[in-house]
Amino acid sequence: MPTKYPADKITWRKVKSKNVTEIGWDKDRHLYAKFLSGDLYLYQAVSRQRAVACSRAKSVGSYIARVIAPNHTAVKIA
Repeated sequence: MPTKYPADKITWRKVKSKNVTEIGWDKDRHLYAKFLSGDLYLYQAVSRQRAVACSRAKSVGSYIARVIAPNHTAVKIA
């Protein structure tokens, strides 16, 4: 089933990153990543624990590239 965006009650967290400005997570287990380029991606079926680990990673962009992107379906929203 397609995800409607914006999803209800996305919890956003600003992150220190060279490429990512914020990440968000919702009750439907979607991780959102806002990139400095203006792109916004939704990654499906991401656990809360993995979303928190991403937000706390030393390199958020690297974590997304290494852990999130290869293991979760991505949808470009904007």
